[in-house]
Formats: sequence, C-alpha cells, structure tokens
Amino acid sequence: MLEGVPDVVEFVEDRGQPYLTSSLCVFEVIDGVVGSGSTDVVTVRQEFGGVRALDLNERIALEAGRIQDQLMDDGERMAARDLLVTATARSTGDELVVADSDFETRLLTDVIDVTNIRRDDR
Repeated sequence: MLEGVPDVVEFVEDRGQPYLTSSLCVFEVIDGVVGSGSTDVVTVRQEFGGVRALDLNERIALEAGRIQDQLMDDGERMAARDLLVTATARSTGDELVVADSDFETRLLTDVIDVTNIRRDDR
C-alpha cells in the first residue's frame, strides 16, 4: 500500500476505513528506512498517518501465545512478529490482509480470515 502499487491500493481502499495496523508494523515500516543516523522517524510515521496503529498489549501477547501453541501442536511454528501481527488483527475481529506467504497456514485460516494480496488467485 505504501509503495503505491495500484492493485494493492485499490484492494485496501475497497475494504474501507478505518485502516488499522499493529504497532509492530509501524516499526517494520520505520525500520525499512532508517540507517542514516538522522532519520526523522516522526515524519516517516506521518507518511501513513491515515493508518491507526493498535498497541501491543498483554491480551494480544497471550493470544499470540495461544496461536503459537496450536501451531506447534500441528507441527508448525511462526515468527514472533508474525504471531503478534496476527493476534492484533484477531483482536479487532477483522480480516488480516498481508503480502507474505508466512501467514498462509491451515491453522491461521481456521482462526482468522487471511487475505494475501500478493497471490494471483484472490
């Protein structure tokens, strides 16, 4: 969306506002542009100011732990950051929209509506 890819922008805008994300995703965007030693991270954040970040809290951390427990029981494991993003989306009851195949597991699709916008068959 931030890269302005037309079909991605259209897909997200068709879902309507509010646009929500995890505070972890805010960091991931900022982390992708830092490195000069003088990056104005506030300005970077303002570039996607129309997206509201949901704070990581204990309830979300516990939900991420539950999901990881179920995944591991099924023989899978996800990266902590991906679990926290998933648990944040689940806390809203909304669809999780990603551009990453790491989120395409049978268990996740059983517990939350996951849409990968990079897949050709959506």
